[in-house]
Amino acid sequence: MMRGDRTVRTAGKSERRIAVRRLMSVTVALLILSVSGPSLRAEADTTILTIESVRERVLEANRRVLSAREEVRKAQADIVTARAGAFPNIRLSSRYQRNFSIAPVYFEANGEIQQLKFGFENTFGASISLRQPIWKGGKVFTAYKIAKQYHKYSQLGADQVGAASMYQGEVLFYQVILDNARLKVLRQALKTAEKNLEVVEAHYQQGMVSKFELMRAKVERSNILPKILAAESEVRLSRKRLQSFLNLDLDQPVILLEPEDDTLTGNLPPLDDLIDTALVSRREMQQSDLMVEMTRRAIRVAKAGYYPSLEAVSDFSWQSQADEFTIGKNEATSFTAGLVLSFPLFDGGVTRGTVGKMKAEHRQSQINQEELADQIRLEVEQAYDRLIQARETIEIHQENIAQAEEGLRIAELRYKAGEGTLLEILSAQTALTDARTAMAEARFMLRTSEAGLKLAGNIDKIGN
Repeated sequence: MMRGDRTVRTAGKSERRIAVRRLMSVTVALLILSVSGPSLRAEADTTILTIESVRERVLEANRRVLSAREEVRKAQADIVTARAGAFPNIRLSSRYQRNFSIAPVYFEANGEIQQLKFGFENTFGASISLRQPIWKGGKVFTAYKIAKQYHKYSQLGADQVGAASMYQGEVLFYQVILDNARLKVLRQALKTAEKNLEVVEAHYQQGMVSKFELMRAKVERSNILPKILAAESEVRLSRKRLQSFLNLDLDQPVILLEPEDDTLTGNLPPLDDLIDTALVSRREMQQSDLMVEMTRRAIRVAKAGYYPSLEAVSDFSWQSQADEFTIGKNEATSFTAGLVLSFPLFDGGVTRGTVGKMKAEHRQSQINQEELADQIRLEVEQAYDRLIQARETIEIHQENIAQAEEGLRIAELRYKAGEGTLLEILSAQTALTDARTAMAEARFMLRTSEAGLKLAGNIDKIGN
């Protein structure tokens, strides 16, 4: 209870402090650009990235998101295709035929064999036909509804890809910050090691320490240098991975503004509310609802094979024949119209098999929906617990850093006074480096946990 009361009392101060620090971060970035403007603008326009701009950039330019939107366009085309089954099919055709050799017809008249030639050397023709579906067992209308639902399904899928991509973009953004923090910790350790080396060298000149301690101090400093080189390489690579994900030029200079962290656990919404919101608003659940409905309608489409179909047909034809290559001689036209009724008598069990398959897919979609609901509950609960753990871990590491800094200060004072040993300093320095690295990793966990909870719960922000 005491911890919760303290959290509530400090909530307002924490929010004001976060707002001030964000304003200061933006101001510092603008000062950097103004002071070092010639060097930055000499290469290209520098892009300032915040966590908000990363999310916006993902939705605008990420290749996965753009590809998902093309799936929506394909689904829109399926609607047009399904709707076409309700409209008439009108076809215009023309033909030309050259009779190089016309076979005669023989017959007997008055005891003599007679010969007649039917046809001309050139035949021209054209026709226009129409087929209008009137009834197909409800298949056309149901298929059209399925196509419209699939379009919604695809749109939800594209939105889900966008949400997942924004989460991945945030993780990549925070990974760059983490790698920068690790590099900063190593550089601080190098600075401390060099400072210790200066003290050891001074003591060595005065004969207060042995050459072994001098060599050990030099080795300790040298051991940090390869780690710094590796960390610098990882910073460059993680930055390029982020730029590639955002579809930015890999050589374009960017500045990342690190956000402030909210470590208060009291402003988290109740877990049950988050789960209820996710079960209603998660795009996967909405897709699952559509899938259940589409498979139900698909059963009706399959059953249409049991019912008769009725079509209206019409045809108008024109033909011209002549031995000369000319149009207009010996013309003839015809016009027909009627109804075509088709009733399936036996199809070898194809319709029955299709109906059985659609029923199985419908039951399968219902089972998948139940499994998805359980999965969403677990995802939200896991993300919630992970965030609480990350926030509490931050407080622990803050205390550890303070203690490690104080321990290093005492060890240095003892060594300068001739009371301590170099081993005490090296041990304290390692403890401080580990504590600072652990803090950077804890902040990464906190930030990715917040992004993960927003994704799992389908919420825009956490708390008030």
